[in-house]
Amino acid sequence: MLANVYFHLIDRIVNNEQSLFGRLGVKIVRYADDFVLMGKTLRAEVIEKLKRLLQRMELTVNESKTRLIDAREEGFNFLGFTMRYDDDIKGRKTKYWNIMPSIKSEQKIRDKVKDYLKTHGHYKAKDVVLGLNPILRGWLNYFDIKGVSYPAMSKRRLRYYLYNSLNRYYARKSQRKCRLYGHDAFEVLTTKFGLIDPSKYAFRPAHL
Repeated sequence: MLANVYFHLIDRIVNNEQSLFGRLGVKIVRYADDFVLMGKTLRAEVIEKLKRLLQRMELTVNESKTRLIDAREEGFNFLGFTMRYDDDIKGRKTKYWNIMPSIKSEQKIRDKVKDYLKTHGHYKAKDVVLGLNPILRGWLNYFDIKGVSYPAMSKRRLRYYLYNSLNRYYARKSQRKCRLYGHDAFEVLTTKFGLIDPSKYAFRPAHL
């Protein structure tokens, strides 16, 4: 909340067409105190102007997390996404912006699944699914932005992780204690109990 109060003024100044930033074609994209300055070029005077504005609020830029890059040559992470200017996957002489979940974000969802199975894997199959689906759905809805992000590869990697993790987990259980012992657990949980298959999932907005 405090970050939004402070940075609301920064938003207004940077995005004002009459400011130094506006005259040089610089824009800001921000969430709380995490932000990216964008422009065809970012002159030293722009960076110094921003630092002076923050200093007046008794704030400083975290230099260890701040970089000046040419996004056409080097990718960067922002709000859990990796953004890169990639070659066309079909070999055509063109490039496109590839926005996808970062490696760190992919690891976080795998860790959540792992932690959930450690503490809830002994539940009945339908209850395991009831617990896993909100975790998966939240992650998938965040990163799957139609017409903007390209999470297909991340979805397939998440499916592969679920497939192996669930099959290994239930393979370790005694046959007398678990009906999924000796079965393709992932297949049973998706087809019979409704576990989300990340590779087939598509965001469906709620109807009001």
